[in-house]
Amino acid sequence: MRSLPVEVKLAFALGVIALAVGVASARLANATIERNVEAAAAVSLHRAAEAFASEEQAELDKLAATADALLANPELRDAFAARDRPRLLAASAPIFEAIRDRDGITHFYFHLAEDPPRVFLRVHLPELFGDPVDRATLHRAQETRELGAGKELGKTAFALRAVRPWIVAGELLGYVELGQDFERFLRDMKARTGDDYGLLVKKKFLDERAWASVLGPRQNTWNDRTDVVVVDSTSFTDGILDYDGDVEALPEDGVLLGHVERGGRALLRGIVPLRDAAGRKVGGLVVLHDFTPQHAALEAGAPRLKVSLLALALAGAAAMFALVHLLVFRRLGQLRRRLETGEVPAGSPRLRSMDELGRLEAHVHRMASSDRDARGAGEAPPPS
Repeated sequence: MRSLPVEVKLAFALGVIALAVGVASARLANATIERNVEAAAAVSLHRAAEAFASEEQAELDKLAATADALLANPELRDAFAARDRPRLLAASAPIFEAIRDRDGITHFYFHLAEDPPRVFLRVHLPELFGDPVDRATLHRAQETRELGAGKELGKTAFALRAVRPWIVAGELLGYVELGQDFERFLRDMKARTGDDYGLLVKKKFLDERAWASVLGPRQNTWNDRTDVVVVDSTSFTDGILDYDGDVEALPEDGVLLGHVERGGRALLRGIVPLRDAAGRKVGGLVVLHDFTPQHAALEAGAPRLKVSLLALALAGAAAMFALVHLLVFRRLGQLRRRLETGEVPAGSPRLRSMDELGRLEAHVHRMASSDRDARGAGEAPPPS
């Protein structure tokens, strides 16, 4: 190594530095790409949550519009006003079958205008009536005499509900309520979006006895988790429902739970807070969202970016070496060759540059000229 020319040593050093810079830049680029993937995942989660909320609102609007159509039915109005339950059931049962098959509506109620309101007729369960109702949507309709709508958490499950006051000639006749099981809503959402969903609900908002009676001893999942239960889910695979945090402490933008790659697809997992019609944060909505296009776009650019950074570093080192060779080593080589061959012109040197090498060339020229003059003065004159 000691015998190698300085120019070779410099080239080797610049190459090593270029490789080090390229590797460091590639690692930095990889970290940047990972941050971009996380940012894209956050955007995807936010959009999935927005799509869910939009679909939920669309379903509530559909329930409200259907309730409005029912209020315009004179047969239903007369039977309800007369408090004739068999007649009201006979008139509403065919309507319920139609809207159940067409719109997925699973609940149909008539409530009396009392305080608290009592169920006059459950069209979907006619043998059960007379019980008081304590739900936020009905309270809102009762207090405002306007639509009360939202998702309500019962003793064991969620449902989308819309309640309309039925006012005839300025008098409150009662209330009409329509609802849709949240499980069916989630299945419809999965069919439209391709996403999977799961609902984690705090146990304190549910009834343990009702939960056990509905599921039975073999399927009772009450004790599977510490403080939450899985109320509904479109998938139980890929650990979609794994979450150890407190769902009541979830930020409004939700939390990313990472992503997995399966079958050539990139699947994002996240959780957003779930509120009921009363505004209570009762649980979390877990989303398994396909964000393959965004993920693929970022991943595809990663190798090219790394190669480009490494090539740029090597090109920079090569350019630096060429510049040093041109400004330094070529001129040093020329000076060395003149000294070795004795080709030092007489007279004052003509400097091409006043930089350090130019001054060195001038100094060497003066030394060589002085030495030549000294040798010339010491020689004996020729005989006469």
